[in-house]
Amino acid sequence: MPVDRSKQVTLRRSCQACIKGKRRCDQGWPQCSRCLGKNINCEYVNTPLTIQTTQTPSSGRYLGPNRSIVNATPAPQIHAPLQLEIAKEYDRNIIQFLVAGLRDLPVNFAETRKTLFIHPDLYPNGLPTPVREVHNICRHNMQTGQTGRVSVTLLSMLRQYSADLCRRLSHAATFEELLACSQALVLIQCMLVLNEDGNASPYSEAISDMLVGIAGKLWQQAPIQLPRTLSPRCAWLLAESVRRTIIVCFMIRSAYSLNTRNYTVRTPFIDSLPFDLRTNLWDENSETAWQDALSDSEGSMVSLNEWSNGLAAGRVHDVSCFSGLILAACKGQAVSSIPSPPVNSYIDS
Repeated sequence: MPVDRSKQVTLRRSCQACIKGKRRCDQGWPQCSRCLGKNINCEYVNTPLTIQTTQTPSSGRYLGPNRSIVNATPAPQIHAPLQLEIAKEYDRNIIQFLVAGLRDLPVNFAETRKTLFIHPDLYPNGLPTPVREVHNICRHNMQTGQTGRVSVTLLSMLRQYSADLCRRLSHAATFEELLACSQALVLIQCMLVLNEDGNASPYSEAISDMLVGIAGKLWQQAPIQLPRTLSPRCAWLLAESVRRTIIVCFMIRSAYSLNTRNYTVRTPFIDSLPFDLRTNLWDENSETAWQDALSDSEGSMVSLNEWSNGLAAGRVHDVSCFSGLILAACKGQAVSSIPSPPVNSYIDS
């Protein structure tokens, strides 16, 4: 009995026009680029999985004063692979803004015990030893009145304490201890790396590698489940602290590299980091206020790459200080340069 070839199962993914023309098909949907360019009908035997889910504003929902997002239409989805990206020649004003913003973190911590990545409410029983020690150092640094460069004595102390923290971090017995040592180390680098002379030094290069190691350890050792004794707000603060600490590690590396060589490298690991759209929750000062500001958690997480793209495209309302630094580090743009979002703006996921 002859085989009906029209009913054979095929694994070919190219569209019919590209198969007939013996051309390479990029499997775009609903049309590949070749059919789109030639304005011809594009048909697939096997419909390709979409690279990006189609979304419409009608299905969107507003998630608060800082941002809004469209619910993704349920569909199979394959994200395009993230590439190693070398960003070059940022505007000098952007670099100075990024460096100044990171230099301010130890000052903010000295004054309020809070930064963009350390929240005091995460430690209701008092700051852990590494964080408490670095708080004293931040206060000492602020009281010296130095701007731009630390004293030789303080610089030596910072280097010594940084080495000590590295040893303690490598022997951390719990994740909480690992996070505390990591956050203390990050604050030390804000005072150390970004206050040294502009010339690159082997010591600063070693710090850059160390920051990569911190980010990797935090990501790999973060607990899958949190203790039930934590309130919803404390559980969120812990997870958000981990995410933000990793992001600030990347920012310091970028700021140092941009400040000394005017280029920085973004890796797929950084771009794919989860980011919580509900940035306003970080600054809610009580459990009640936090619960009142809490929106539906569904769809609240995107990648750092998606968030920075949304910022650059002007789809984010009321850009926070943290988001402003992300925009500078990831896109080399200032908040003042991005378009103003409409009343109902959307971040495409």
